[in-house]
Amino acid sequence: MTLPNFNGLVRSSRQPVLLPGQRWILLGLLIALVSCGGQAASESNGTGGTGGIVMPKTTSIQEVQKTADRNSVVTVKGVVGDRVPILNGTVYELQDSTGKIWVLTQKQPPNSGQEVIITGNLRFKSIPLNGQEQGSVYVEQSGE
Repeated sequence: MTLPNFNGLVRSSRQPVLLPGQRWILLGLLIALVSCGGQAASESNGTGGTGGIVMPKTTSIQEVQKTADRNSVVTVKGVVGDRVPILNGTVYELQDSTGKIWVLTQKQPPNSGQEVIITGNLRFKSIPLNGQEQGSVYVEQSGE
């Protein structure tokens, strides 16, 4: 008489024994933890997904225009308006809900109507006219 081989069915006394209902509870908890972890990651980095690129904090165009430090680095978000090609580059208008600002770039400019986030150096072009300053603030886009 040959005895059946029960080696694969015998559990070590160190492994916990799960009842069928407990397995479903553990599976549900695991799914909940994974989905909450993904949500927390997307909220913390602002990309809408896990493991994405962290976007820099943007400043409103109105705040940028009021900035006293004209050589500071700024990041603005807005919709591209008019574009004007110039020697060695392009200037384009960027608009958000607070105002408009011109952006100077040597890169390929975005399309009109496109929403973009750009980083660049804040500059001021002085234009004295009849004894009054008519200059304006603009952003010189970084060559990233």
